[in-house]
Amino acid sequence: MRKVRNLAIFVMVLLIGAGTLFAGGGAQAGGQAVTGYTLPRNETLYFNGIQWGAPRGNSPYANNNNGFAENGHRQLQYETLFTYNLLDGKLYPQIGDSYSWSGQTLTVQLNKNVKFSDGTPLTADDVVYCFDLAKKYSIGPSGFWTYLESVTAQGGYTVVFQGKAPPNFNMKQMEQAISEFSITSKAYWEGKLKSGDLGTGTADLINFMGWDCIGTGPYKLFYYDETKLVAVRNDDYWGKHSSRYGKLPAPKYVAHNGYKDNATGDEAFRRGEVDMSQQFIAQVNKMWEGGAPVETYIPQPPYYMPGVIPMIIFNTQRPGLNDKAVRKAIAMVLDYDMIGTNAMSGYTAKKQASMMLPLPSEQALIDLAALKQYQWEGIDVTGANKLLDDAGWVRGADGIRAKGGTRLVFRAECPSGWSDWNASLEVVAQAGRQIGMNITTYFPEAPVWSDDRFNGNFDIIMDSPGGQGISSPWSRAYAVMYSKYLPARGTPNAIGNYGRWTNARADAIIDLIPNETDAAKLKTLWTELNQIYLDEMPAAGLMYRPWVFHTVNASVWTGFPKINDGSNVPPTILVNGYGIKGLYNLKLKK
Repeated sequence: MRKVRNLAIFVMVLLIGAGTLFAGGGAQAGGQAVTGYTLPRNETLYFNGIQWGAPRGNSPYANNNNGFAENGHRQLQYETLFTYNLLDGKLYPQIGDSYSWSGQTLTVQLNKNVKFSDGTPLTADDVVYCFDLAKKYSIGPSGFWTYLESVTAQGGYTVVFQGKAPPNFNMKQMEQAISEFSITSKAYWEGKLKSGDLGTGTADLINFMGWDCIGTGPYKLFYYDETKLVAVRNDDYWGKHSSRYGKLPAPKYVAHNGYKDNATGDEAFRRGEVDMSQQFIAQVNKMWEGGAPVETYIPQPPYYMPGVIPMIIFNTQRPGLNDKAVRKAIAMVLDYDMIGTNAMSGYTAKKQASMMLPLPSEQALIDLAALKQYQWEGIDVTGANKLLDDAGWVRGADGIRAKGGTRLVFRAECPSGWSDWNASLEVVAQAGRQIGMNITTYFPEAPVWSDDRFNGNFDIIMDSPGGQGISSPWSRAYAVMYSKYLPARGTPNAIGNYGRWTNARADAIIDLIPNETDAAKLKTLWTELNQIYLDEMPAAGLMYRPWVFHTVNASVWTGFPKINDGSNVPPTILVNGYGIKGLYNLKLKK
């Protein structure tokens, strides 16, 4: 097995511009050390915005590895059984060829041509073993076992997913599992356990770096240091078989440049040193108005498709924030228009007081009239102050409210350099002062923010719960409001509901929604869940944001997906879900 060695201690000079990989030093490439290697610009696709801070591993099951493998649905190195397309809401074959339902049983047929990057074939045993890892260890996808009774192999290329009996049966979460959980090699993990490199404790896998981990994807890790990750195309990739893509992706190399902040990354992108950006770019239209060949998926405002709702998560274990009146008061005085206009450059629709996206499909799930009594209009400082007064929070001589020795003094946290989020939290801090709270902002490096989130080491933290997938918007509710998966207090939580809010009725509704087929009953359930959300405010949505900021510079590569281009490729920077197909449509600019 080929190992990629971390040469950051040896390679201290990294030239990011104009396609230079590094100068001096060496790297492990294709099993042979190379020195002074330069990536050919006409063979390299550069992107940014998913690695913040030094990479911390290459395992798809690791905790915040800051790399290509992070978030299991990325497909460059580690493929999923199926891929989700947010444009049409469908699943498409990847490692799997087909799936079918029979009652509570989901059966997947695998593609018999699939091979790992080391040339060994993938079989049903690999799939079963990986799901069993998520059962044995505490990792993000472990939550799928809330709904799975068993995962078994029937022969070499059939995998049977048996759902749990009601009320724990969840059809959509099982489909989410086959479209998000990355599949790796059983032999690899057995070797790591045998050698002792991987421990047997419940949290060991989430901390295992796995730099030499292998997958079935079209690329393999080529090089990394503290500022860059490079993957090289596997020219023996199984997907060039006629049963899948019939060819290899266009770029030989895919490289991720890490920048200290948005401004630095944006300038490199404008100059054409980066081809695809997932960073927030303020006033993106100014780039093409200034002559840069920059394009967004939608050519006019809001430029991006809404996909997630960035929220402030309240730590309900903290004094003060364990009072719903305090949480709701904060939400009532936020200037959502300022966040949308200034922090988000207008890339968002007008914010509504609910946990649903402003998409027809999600709005149809709720009774808008029934939610009116739980909502507020504009910036309701008067209403928020009355709410706090009625709850017994009294202003002191310094203007800060207190009760029973607890003062309403909190810290709001998100990563340094995430300019749109940083600006949003400044609005949150400013709002607090209007109602007798002292909210300060804290912008650490992204790995610190991630660790604080998992460990509950925060007062108010910003996050984008739920993401996009076949089970949306249920997955958002699950990530914000569900409590049955919460580990014991003091134990890291890598699944969701980081504020550890609990409500038995919300749990019951979230259990009922996925398998309810009656449209009227489903609408009643969604409306009630939103009523609970607005009454309790375990979190507060700040804006509507795209799942990823798919922005491209066409100075080197062309053929990126655009709205209504007929490709059906979603705007996910060509690495998430079905967006991987876009790598096969790229062409060099003539």
